[in-house]
This record gives sequence, C-alpha cells and structure tokens, in this order.
Amino acid sequence: MGYGSSQMTPTTHTKFLPEIWGSYIEVRDQEEVMAKLVDRKDADVKNGGTKINFPLVSALTTTPVSDNTAVTFQATTESEVELSLNRHYESSFMLQDRTKIQSRYELAKIYGKRIAQALIAKYETDLTGLYSGLTQTVGTGHTSLTEALLVRAIQYLDDAKAPQTERYFVCKPAAMNNLRQISRFTEYQTTGEGKAPMVGGQRGFVTNVFGVDVYVTTNIAQVTGTPGIIHNLLFHRSAFALAMQKDITVEDDRRPDYLGTGYVASALWGYCEMRDDHAVDVRTVMQS
Repeated sequence: MGYGSSQMTPTTHTKFLPEIWGSYIEVRDQEEVMAKLVDRKDADVKNGGTKINFPLVSALTTTPVSDNTAVTFQATTESEVELSLNRHYESSFMLQDRTKIQSRYELAKIYGKRIAQALIAKYETDLTGLYSGLTQTVGTGHTSLTEALLVRAIQYLDDAKAPQTERYFVCKPAAMNNLRQISRFTEYQTTGEGKAPMVGGQRGFVTNVFGVDVYVTTNIAQVTGTPGIIHNLLFHRSAFALAMQKDITVEDDRRPDYLGTGYVASALWGYCEMRDDHAVDVRTVMQS
C-alpha cells in the first residue's frame, strides 16, 4: 500500500531545521619574508627624522712608489643613498555593537589580525618592487627558471665581491616549482649527506642552492604581458634596506555615536636599494 505524497519533508518543516555555523575559514596571507632578509635600519629612525642618508665610500687604488718622487694623493667625489620615511599606511574597520554581541565569533580578534597582515603585505611588495631599479638581470622572462640562470646570477654577486654569507633567493611559487624539478636539488643521491626535500622533512621545498638560501613568497612582483614576467630576486642582505619607524600597532576607539568600535592598524616605514651590484633580477615566465 502506498503512502501518497503527504509526508513531512524538509520543505514543509524548514523552521525545525537549524543552520549550523562551523569554524570560520580564514583567508591565508603571506607572512614576512623579504623584511626579515634585508638590512634593517629601524634603530636609526626610532628617535625621529624624515630620511636617512647613507654616504657611499669609493674604493681606492694603488700606484707604484718611485724614488725621490712624491706619492699621488687620491681625492674621490662621494655620493649618497637616501632612504625616505614616507610610507605611512593604515588598514581599519568598524564593528557595530549588535554585530559584536550577536556573533558567535571573536570578530575583533579575527579582523584585527587581517588588517595587520594587510600592512605586512604592503611593505613586502614595496621591497620586492625594488627589482625595477636593478641593473643586473638574468633571463628574458620567456622561460622557466633553470640552473644556468641561478649560476649566472650568483656570479654577479661573486664579481661584486658580495660576502658569501647572507645570500638569498626569493622566488614566486612557480619558480619553486621549477627548482623541485631540477634533479640536482631534489634527488637523494645528488644532495650529499643532507636529506633531500623529497626524502627529508623540508615539506618539498628546495632550501638552498649553491650556498644561497631559498625562500618562496607570493609577494614577488609579476608583470602581465605576452608572456607575463616574474621578477624573482637573488641578493645579498646589504642590497636593500628597510627602516620601520613605527611598527604595526592596532588601536581601538569606542564610538558611541555609531554604537560601535573602530579598529585601526598603522605603520610608518621607508625602504630603498642600497647596493645595486649586490642584487639580481631573475626573470622567469608566469605559469598558470
């Protein structure tokens, strides 16, 4: 015997079926990478100032000594590098009382973290954007990253007498993908006594190539076009400088006229290229 079509269904009894809200899904942000690798000048600006001047000291030469002949004194004309403290940015939001009271989530904490991360992304992209002033480049941006490109970029630093320590290669995920496919950097039999990324606990990352530490970030600059070009950076720490005159702070302000609370994150910094011959723009092609 059939029961007809008079059943109680989710449609007829929707009022009895509650919606359940699970834990929120947080948008992922890139943490600091470049800011930790460049030369930091924070201490120079903590007591005020609008810019830092860095005098450049020229190299001196030698001349042979001749009997009964005066030495030739050298007089160099020096220049300077300027770091202007003009990057003053904020990120903010207002949380109404009713929203705060009725939400089951700690919205102030959640979005307070987001506005701080927005500022981190800003000075990270400032630093990666310094590629545009570099004289030294390798690659055309038409091909993937290769071992030959890295070796040539490293040679630029060697030719400039850059210290062998504190050298970094900061790249886009697409370039890291290329590195993972170069057997010299991933296969156990070619990585010496250290654990290869695909074997050991490095989460599949290539962490060092020819003595240069490797970092990956989505904040590396890329320029759209045909093809699109990624501007990865290989540099010594002294190539770039960052001065945080005011570190990121998050402040709150109760606004009774709006029945809410405003939250403002802000920071003040400056940045610049310090040593042009200690950095290389490693150009690779954008990959989908």
